[in-house]
Amino acid sequence: MTAEGVQDDAGTRPEFAVLGSLEVRVGGELLPLNSALQQRVLVTLLLEAGRVVPLSRLIAAAWQEEPPDSAEHQVRKTVAKLRGRIPHGHDIIVTDGSGYRAVVDTGELDLLCFQRLLSQARESLEAREQERAVARFREALALWRGPVLAGSGGRVVDAASTALEEQRLTAAEQLYGLLLDAGEAAGITGELRALVDEHPLRETLRSRLVLALYHSGQQAAALDEFTRAREQLADELGIDPGAELTALHERILRQDPSISRPDRAAAPAVPHQETEAPHALPFDVPDFSGRSHELQWICETARRAQEGSPTVLALDGMGGGGKTTLAVRAAHQLAEQYPDGNLFIDLHGFTPGQTPLSPFQAQGDLLAAAGIPSEEISTVPAGRAARWQSYMRGRQMLLVLDNAASSEQVRELIPAFCDSLVLITSRPRLTGLDGAEWLSVGALPELDSHQILRNTLGAERVEREPDSARELLRLCGGLPLAVRIAAARLANRPRWSVQRLVERLRDHNRRLDELTSEGRGVASALLLSYQSMPREQRTAFRLLGHHPGRYLDADEAAALLDTDALTAEDVLEELVDIRLLEAREPGVYALHDLVRSFVQRVAQGERAPEDGQATERLLDHYLRTAELACDTLFPGRRRVGGTDEEDMPGNGFGHKDRALQWLDQHRESLLAAVDAAYDEGLLWHAARLPRELGFHSSIRGYDASANVALEKGVKASTRLGDPSLARLNLMNLAMGKWRLGQLSGAVARLEEAVDLSRQMEDEHSEAECRARLGQAYNSMGELERALQLSQEASKRARELGFTRLDGSSLSMLSLIQVRLGRFEEAVESAERAVAIFDSIKEVQLSVSALSYLSQAVEGLGRFEEALARTDAALERCRRMNMLSELPLVLARRADVLVRMGELEEAADSSDHALAKATSSTGDIHRAAVHLSVGRVRYAQSDLDTAKDQQLLAHEIACRMELRYDEACALWGLARTAEAQGDARLAREHRAAADNLFSLMKVPETAR
Repeated sequence: MTAEGVQDDAGTRPEFAVLGSLEVRVGGELLPLNSALQQRVLVTLLLEAGRVVPLSRLIAAAWQEEPPDSAEHQVRKTVAKLRGRIPHGHDIIVTDGSGYRAVVDTGELDLLCFQRLLSQARESLEAREQERAVARFREALALWRGPVLAGSGGRVVDAASTALEEQRLTAAEQLYGLLLDAGEAAGITGELRALVDEHPLRETLRSRLVLALYHSGQQAAALDEFTRAREQLADELGIDPGAELTALHERILRQDPSISRPDRAAAPAVPHQETEAPHALPFDVPDFSGRSHELQWICETARRAQEGSPTVLALDGMGGGGKTTLAVRAAHQLAEQYPDGNLFIDLHGFTPGQTPLSPFQAQGDLLAAAGIPSEEISTVPAGRAARWQSYMRGRQMLLVLDNAASSEQVRELIPAFCDSLVLITSRPRLTGLDGAEWLSVGALPELDSHQILRNTLGAERVEREPDSARELLRLCGGLPLAVRIAAARLANRPRWSVQRLVERLRDHNRRLDELTSEGRGVASALLLSYQSMPREQRTAFRLLGHHPGRYLDADEAAALLDTDALTAEDVLEELVDIRLLEAREPGVYALHDLVRSFVQRVAQGERAPEDGQATERLLDHYLRTAELACDTLFPGRRRVGGTDEEDMPGNGFGHKDRALQWLDQHRESLLAAVDAAYDEGLLWHAARLPRELGFHSSIRGYDASANVALEKGVKASTRLGDPSLARLNLMNLAMGKWRLGQLSGAVARLEEAVDLSRQMEDEHSEAECRARLGQAYNSMGELERALQLSQEASKRARELGFTRLDGSSLSMLSLIQVRLGRFEEAVESAERAVAIFDSIKEVQLSVSALSYLSQAVEGLGRFEEALARTDAALERCRRMNMLSELPLVLARRADVLVRMGELEEAADSSDHALAKATSSTGDIHRAAVHLSVGRVRYAQSDLDTAKDQQLLAHEIACRMELRYDEACALWGLARTAEAQGDARLAREHRAAADNLFSLMKVPETAR
């Protein structure tokens, strides 16, 4: 494979698989596709292989929601990328009229093979060649790996996938009908059971299963299967079984000879067992949902078992996670592979009010369940252990050892010499079991939780409140026990809306109480795990409950536990072992939402003096580390207390990437820490932490939530009586409001900050606040005032030795000078700003300075240089993944490319800018992005789109009081109206634009 992923051998054509997850293989090597868009476009073409797929259908397939304005362009671009990425791509994806067509041979696409084999099977049926038909059906069904794109392809692909699923099920029904006629009932009941569990409402499949059970001599099981079908049809659809299934049921009851087992001359007689094999599995939950990956793992691992020794599979996970239900479902699916029967035992490792069974007690219960008379069960431990091993020796049985507390509890229950399967469930991972294979059972995916809800409440009730249903499942955290209790509560209260229960669950303090029913609940399940811990571990778990977020690392734990990071990590790993924590990436751990509710309740109920100290230590850690990270990312900034930049540590994290990564990973916890500090009266931390969040948000653009923290920072500073911290929070809050386009609010906060600076006689702070005022007034179109403030701030910063402020003031000054048509001065200001930022290794602010420098040199007609400056800004922007600045830089690049006549590349850049602006939370640059798209479309003579974009820019600019952007939008609308032949409208727009530009003193050369 080459670096681009294309096969070097030009003669090798790729092979495609769409039945399941999309796979493209070249010479046996998997060829990865870079995006979901590429996958959906390619799959849609392959689903219609040989037929023309219109562009409109590809667009509908590519986007779940309303497609973007650039959808057509993106699809064409995606097709071009696919052609370049896939060997022989231009021969495989051909343009045909207004669409595209996939040209592949039958042997190159599993779907075509699937359809060819089905066709051959049906031809064999017509020719009465049953054996050949069975072989072809088998081959076809073996190609099936699941729904197309694993069920995540969107509405168009999913609709096609549903049709293919219908073909598969119809083929399966025909296959099993043939096998029943051939007397193969005993060999297909397991396969039929799996399909029926997957499609419980498909009556033809159910009829095949009932008949297979009956033909296998399991009359009671066949009748029980009919009962289950009737209940599911009534619960799900409110109907009775159809005529075919009902008639079959009646004929079984009458033992109608017409449905007796087919004669098979070659079939050997099945010997009868001298003693009846035990069948002690508990009831299999009929509305079992999901866990397909886990079920597949259990079944495949069981099939790989070595002869002569038992297969031991251990399932671990937190209480209420559905381990027992999963084990029972797997046991029912595998039971027929173990002819000597099955046994189930609850070892009571974590059962309220029960002492865990000893191995001696468990052996006695298992022997009794196997039918061994009590007089044959020894009362001596060694004798009983020997009797158990003797009973199991040579047998093929399935054992479910449920709810184990430890490895010691189950070790003596595992048979030594047999081909049996042992399924063990436990909360802690039983690492002491040699030879066992483990599987951790985590949270249930949302789709599977949703199915439980639908099964219990009915589809109609759930679909009436889809948003509430989703929130309900989120609050249950994917814990099957919680979902089932919530669903049962709603089922027992038919007058309740789903939203009512959601509102009750939103109360963090009541959530665990709401998820309790008849003594069974999440809290009681977790309490047993908690009570089983040693005292030191309980204390550590309680202290960790003071962590404000869901995710924590070893350093945070060390702060809470007042220890070093290595010791803290050991404590965390021990909690992972007993499934009260989830291990994420190395060094990062997660508290399940309901576990967090539980531990916080414990922390409140058992609060000790060390709890408050733990919270304060954690806040100290957050503040210290966040300051070091921001010092690394924003060199030259002043520290709290007025320390100048030359006195600051250079690289607290050693590298900007590491600092930014730490802030990204801890953002949610830092936001929650501000709330916790404020609520617990730790005002100094509540006043200090928000500043770091504001700085981080200037890169990542989460200003709405950061501003909430900064508002609390202002309140905390005021309550502390600390005007310096209040000024700091006010200024950072103002910048957050500026990025959201809330200019009046930003100016108001800055004016307050200026007043505080003057009261404190803090010249550094006053200069900084006045520079930010210049930035706000520039956005509002008060250019002369903004020019004066920025010039004064730059001069004062140089006098005070405040290098960073000098650079940011010069940068803003260059933008104002560009707008006033002073391009030579703007170039000088921007170049000085870039030099300052480079000298202190400040990347973030240099992006804006380079972008403004690009505008200045463009104004002088130096387009190649302008593009180079923009590309430099773009490289730095992408290096730090600056979500708030990226749309503006991309739009700037598009503007330069338009001036250079590179319209296709300009369109790509402006489309990318629009996509990023739409997904960004910041609003201050959105009007400028729409203006850039409008300019590109105008240059391409796409006047309708240009007009739409200019109108959007005008609406945003008016709403936010962005006078310069408003004037530019009117100017663009005038040009567009003129090109469309509407002279009157063009004059009106141009007059309005000229008026605004004149008020701002913007010369014609700068418009």
